[in-house]
Order: sequence, then structure tokens, then C-alpha cells
Amino acid sequence: MIFSLGMGCYHLATFMALLLGWPYLLLMSALGHRIKWRQRLGWLPPQEGRPVWIHGASVGEMGVIAPFLAQLKALMPEKSIVLSTMTATGQKRAGEIFSNKAAGIFFLPLDFWSAQRLAVRRVNPCALILTETEIWPNLIRQCQKQNVPVFLVNARLSARSFKYYHPLSFLFGPLLNTLQLIACQSREDADRYLALGVREDIVTVTGNLKYDGIKGPVSLTEKQELRKDFGLSPEDLVLTAGSTREGEELIILQAWKTTMQNAECKMQNAKLIIAPRHPWRFSEVEKLLDSQNLNYEKRSGQKNGKTSTNFDILLLDTIGELVNAYAASDLAFVGGSLVPVGGHNPLEPAALGLPVLFGPHMFNTKESAEGLLACGGAVQVKDSEELKTALIDPLDNEQKRLLTGTKARGLVDSKRGVSKVTAEMVVRSITRRRQD
Repeated sequence: MIFSLGMGCYHLATFMALLLGWPYLLLMSALGHRIKWRQRLGWLPPQEGRPVWIHGASVGEMGVIAPFLAQLKALMPEKSIVLSTMTATGQKRAGEIFSNKAAGIFFLPLDFWSAQRLAVRRVNPCALILTETEIWPNLIRQCQKQNVPVFLVNARLSARSFKYYHPLSFLFGPLLNTLQLIACQSREDADRYLALGVREDIVTVTGNLKYDGIKGPVSLTEKQELRKDFGLSPEDLVLTAGSTREGEELIILQAWKTTMQNAECKMQNAKLIIAPRHPWRFSEVEKLLDSQNLNYEKRSGQKNGKTSTNFDILLLDTIGELVNAYAASDLAFVGGSLVPVGGHNPLEPAALGLPVLFGPHMFNTKESAEGLLACGGAVQVKDSEELKTALIDPLDNEQKRLLTGTKARGLVDSKRGVSKVTAEMVVRSITRRRQD
């Protein structure tokens, strides 16, 4: 009764949102986004053969689920797979990764009762696989009504999100109990789902799918080719500061300049690659480099034929090259961590065998950061002074640098294989339902 009341309130809230948002939907359709908003209202491309429907919110999830999708396809070759995303960038990334693997890629309908009812009927999936915290009540209910099993994989529920979900446990507890499986990233995530009232028999800890999608170490030949492409020499000692945010670049540059002046460093070929997280900040960071009178080049200039190697700092003002920059480096700093953003992914450089540095604010990647610190594959700093100290030793001490990088890579390698385990669990459940 309480669950029905909760769903009734949810229907009312989404209906009111539809009424208020209708002018916006019409405007977007008129501006040339007709296909997107038809799909958002449930008019998805009809599918044949009852495909497996996988949903990931945006760009990040597309990369994470790629190995899982490959495992699922290997176990169920007779089944086609369709993908949905929430964002246009997610659509683009899905097209890049899955163009030859997915039978369809579309936008997830808005979670209105009518839109999800129409969507489930048009796709007619044999299973729906949601990722992380993509919990959409009307979509799940429509699948339940049409006897479509639903799975939540790579599930997470942060302490912050739990504060919002817990008061609504009368809705989410019974809703999630209709799922076949909730495969969680960590024990803490699983405990929070259980605290919402989810049954223990459908909650399990499988680990994080992201470990399987991370690029491993490159060969020495490939590393040198990458260095050549970035205007670096084989002898250069290279630090890449990746995904930096506003306020961080100045701290990093201050630490870098001080380190380069330190006699203990004993370096003649140190180079810094600095990669702002967002493209709209490229010009801002360029102005900062100018104001500091630093000798730098821009990656965009290199790609346009400027091949000078006479620089100390390379501004990575292009998209999609951060992993290659890490692969060409000796040491990595992960941004979003010296300012209270929550930190970006430290596992990409770790998987390549690089020692990793990051700031005190890693709450968005807490599990990864704690794992790297515990195994000795990373160093956490709180400010420019500590960053300077943390840079000197690994840059000047090759043996320590290599040992720390090996430990970082070892952590990532030890956590691979989650995609296969999770896919096997999903396929077993689908097969069992068929037999029943």
C-alpha cells in the first residue's frame, strides 16, 4: 500500500514536470532536435528478436561497460544488444565504441509512465541492464509489468546519495526488490542498498567494472613513439597533470617551478604536460602560462605542424589524448583533487605503471584513491609545498619511481575480471528465467 502511494506520488511529480516542461520540448523539437526528443518521449526505434537493453548515463559509463558488453555478447551471441544514454556526448561516445557491436543506440526516455510504457513495448527487450545509480522507477515498473528482468550492475550508492534515497526507502526498497540482481562495486555500496530494504539474496559485491576498461601498460617502442608525437625525447622526465580544474594549475605550476630550481632534483630534461579537464578553460590556462613567463607549447600547435621540442611545458588543448599523454609520461598528477571537486580517475595512470599523485579531495574516487595509497602506488598531498616535496623524490630516483609505478599497476591488475563475472551472473539469471 505504501509502495503504491509512493509510486502514485512519483507519477504525479513526473506528470507535473511534463506539464511544466512541455514548452521546452516543443522548442527543442523546433530547433532541430526532433529525433532526440521523440526518443525522450518513448518513440524509440523498434527492435527485432528481443535484444538485451543496456543503459549507461553518459560518456564515462560507455567506456566502463565496453568490456562487460563484450563478455555478454560472447556468452549470448544469438542476442543483439541495444544501448541508451542520457547525453549527446554519451551518444557520440557510444557510436565510437559500439558502432559495430550494438544493434541500436538511442536516448533514454524521460521517466514518465507513458514514455517508458511506449519505449519498453517498442524495444521489447529480453532483459534491461542498468548501470551504477541509473534507477528509474517508471522504467523498472514497466519492465516488471511486461515480464522483462531488470539488472543493476556496477551499482554504487554513495553516502551522499544515500541521504536522499533513505527517506524514500518506502518507494525504492520495494522497487529494487523486483530486480534480479544488484551487483555492487563495494561492500559499502551493498550495505547501503540493504539499508534501503533490498533483499540480501539479490545484492552481491562483484567489484568495479572500470578496472577492465582501463588501458594497460604500453611497450617501450610504443612509449617512444608517443613521446615523439608529443615532441618529447627518450631522455625527458615527464609529469602529466591530468584533468586539472580551476585553481589547480597555479598550485601545480608553483610546485613545478620550485622543484625545477631545487638542486636535489639534478634534472636537465624535465617536462610538464598540463591537461585542463574542460575545453573552455584552455585559453584561461594559456593566459596563466603567459603570465608566469613559462616556456610552453600547445598540443593543437603540434597537430597543426608545429614540431618544436624546445619547451618546458606542453598545454594539452585537445580532446581525447589524456591517456596517451599519461602513457608517454613517467609520473602523473590527477586533477580535481587540490580543490574540492572530488578528484578524477587515478586508475588510468596507475594501470600504465605510473606513480600517482593527487590532492586531499578524492571523495568521488575514494575507493581507488585509498587502494592506491594502501599499496604504495600513490602519494597524497594537501598543497603546493607538499606537491613540491612529493615531486622531487620520484623524479630524481628512478628505482623508487619504477617501484611505485609497479605497485600502482599491480593494484589495477588485481581487480580486473569483474566484467566476466558480472556477465556470467546476468546470463545465468536470464537462462534460468527462460527455463522456468
